[in-house]
Order: sequence, then structure tokens, then C-alpha cells
Amino acid sequence: MCCPEKAPIRNFAMNKTLYLTFLTIAVLFYSCSSSKLYIDEEKRYDAGSLSQAQLDSLHHYLKQNDRVKLKDTLIIKYDFNNDACWNDLNGQNPEFINNVRWAFQKNIIDKSAKRLMVSIYQYKEQGKNFSDVKSSGLEIETDAGLLRRMLFREITTCGSSAIVLPDGKYLLVKSDPQFSALLLSAKDVNAKILHHLVKTPE
Repeated sequence: MCCPEKAPIRNFAMNKTLYLTFLTIAVLFYSCSSSKLYIDEEKRYDAGSLSQAQLDSLHHYLKQNDRVKLKDTLIIKYDFNNDACWNDLNGQNPEFINNVRWAFQKNIIDKSAKRLMVSIYQYKEQGKNFSDVKSSGLEIETDAGLLRRMLFREITTCGSSAIVLPDGKYLLVKSDPQFSALLLSAKDVNAKILHHLVKTPE
């Protein structure tokens, strides 16, 4: 006989499957007119380098975030106002929405525990038009504008992520709904930064 306590685990797994299904639909079919959707793996990435003054300003800005302690390497997930990426989940029952939020948050907690020299941040653009998944219930700070100007100048569907190294070099992951930047190893990040910093324009 199956143990009763295992039922919530199965329900959560089912909800997570539904979440991924809805997410796939959103990524493929939804994009507001002012944002760009990146699906091609090569085009999803971009790289750059901050000056020492910019890096100092970024560190000073992030120190104001009481939720996260500033460390050597920074990983920032950024969501834009008016993004339609998650709209297919609007109207789902509260339990479903909370499970989606918790799955996202637990992934961040797990990755933070394994990366002792990495700070993981969540920010969103100023505005009021966010989906139910992104509007509340998560540890998301509202950006005063510095991150938008410094790193997230291009509006992308499903938001973007940035990995900023101690020397100021950074990698952008565009259209990153599942925060896949957390899956990249240090070797992957350095290789992608080098590739995109030295590539010649098409």
C-alpha cells in the first residue's frame, strides 16, 4: 500500500510538469511588441565588461539589498514590466501558483547553498503589469533603474540574467524564464564570455 505522505510529492511533481508545459507555450507564442524573444542558444548570450567605477557602483547598489549578502560573483535575474511570458499561468488556482513560485525559489536556495562565493539576486523593472507568478510571493526587489541602465538595456521576453565576475566581465543570458544562468559552471561562463567578447560582428 502506498504511504499517504507521498501523495503531496506526486501532486507537486504533477504541478511542476504543468508549470513546464505552460512555460513552454509561453516562450514559444508570447512576446509583447516592445520585447524580443531569444530561442536560439547562440543568440541568447552576450558579454561585456564593466569599468571599475561601474563595478563599484553596482556593488554599492546591491549592498542596499538586505536579503542577499554581497560576494565575489553576482548572478542577477531580471524581469521586465509588461512581459507576457508567464501570462498563460494567470487565473490558475492559488495552490498551483504557489507551487510554481516555490519551485523557482527552491532552485535558487539550493544553488546558493552550493556556491559559497556567489550572490544570487532577483530584481524586476519598475511597473505594475506583472503576471501572478512574478507580482508577489517571491523575494524579488524592484530596481530603482541602475540595473536596467547598466546591464539590462534590452527588453527581452521572459526576462534576462546576468553573471558578473569579480573583474567586471559579465555574461548575459537573454530570455531566461527558468533562470538557466544558475546551471552554468565557472568554466562555461568564462568560455562564453571569451567567445562573445572576441567574436566579430556579422
